[in-house]
Amino acid sequence: MIGLDTNVLIRYLTRDDLDQWERASQMIQENQPCFISSVVLCEVVWVLKGRPYQFGKDEIITTLEMMVQSSGFEFEDRSVVYQALQRTKKGQADFSDYLIGAIARQIGCTETVTFDRKLRQEQGFHCL
Repeated sequence: MIGLDTNVLIRYLTRDDLDQWERASQMIQENQPCFISSVVLCEVVWVLKGRPYQFGKDEIITTLEMMVQSSGFEFEDRSVVYQALQRTKKGQADFSDYLIGAIARQIGCTETVTFDRKLRQEQGFHCL
């Protein structure tokens, strides 16, 4: 198993550079499953939301669902990623916020304290 950096995963997902996509794709196919850290997942979402990709919420959710359902990828905790993804579908906050909360709950935190007003009404978060 190998770990994937954000830039390799972005090339693989977007095919925006054919040469890099081919190299990323070959490496991923040869080394499955490939490990994707929570940090990389958050970076992937951030990159896909920005220029030049400008993915919308639904496109990002679809991309993340495809990754979570794939046996070709391994995660720090697939169930935590899935929980964050489900909350992202229904909520107003970003995937990274829900992932932070899910990780905190997983290790026993009673809540995640934040200044992010999008999380004000969200269970498991306390907005200061």
